[in-house]
Amino acid sequence: MMMQLKQFFLSCLRKIVPLDCPLCGGKPGDGTANTLCRDCLAQIEFIQPPFCPGCGGTLDGIFEMCTDCMKEEARRPWKNAFTVFRMRGAGRELVHTFKYQSRPDLARALASLALLRCGEAIRQESFDLIVPVPLHWWRKMRRSYNQAEEFARAFGAVANIPVKSILKRKKRTGQQSRLTRKQRISNLKGAFFINRSTNLKSCAILLVDDVMTTGSTLASAAETLLKAGAAKVCILTLARRQ
Repeated sequence: MMMQLKQFFLSCLRKIVPLDCPLCGGKPGDGTANTLCRDCLAQIEFIQPPFCPGCGGTLDGIFEMCTDCMKEEARRPWKNAFTVFRMRGAGRELVHTFKYQSRPDLARALASLALLRCGEAIRQESFDLIVPVPLHWWRKMRRSYNQAEEFARAFGAVANIPVKSILKRKKRTGQQSRLTRKQRISNLKGAFFINRSTNLKSCAILLVDDVMTTGSTLASAAETLLKAGAAKVCILTLARRQ
């Protein structure tokens, strides 16, 4: 109990007071709350634009999509994709700290990184709305927050785009990271829904999640938004396993 109270206190404090770099304990890069130090920033493998429209990862050839996406049987349902960094090394550690160590306060620093790395490309799409990928209510209750929602709200604040949690998750799918691609797709059928009263007609939506692996979760969520009337969907993720 004391450890939980300590984590809660530090999480609140980090929102207003500059503390040490969350990865190494070094001096924050620009002196603001939740900022990574310059050494840790240098260790993160940022994705360099232009982004692969299929996954937001690095284009590794002369084609319009990366090698991984070229192997996909069908085009994914979104128009474009943007990813901030690769899911390895310091980037992986940062995501795991944000996601599993009760650090929702890191959302603000991650949003700043996303705006710096992907902001220009995202502005060109002119989005009406940001929608986070939801957690099942049981998992959100156990974790106390949805990391995708925290990141989405922080990014919406710096990018000046409204954020609405209109997607709902009605199916508890378990840990997708432990499943094969075929199992992921089967597991996510009918996982999401939107209230019938929600009007998405002609709406350009930026769908936000923390990590993209196969894209099955994002594809299911994007299809739900498109069926509800969205004009287009693009995706933004913090990290890409590529």
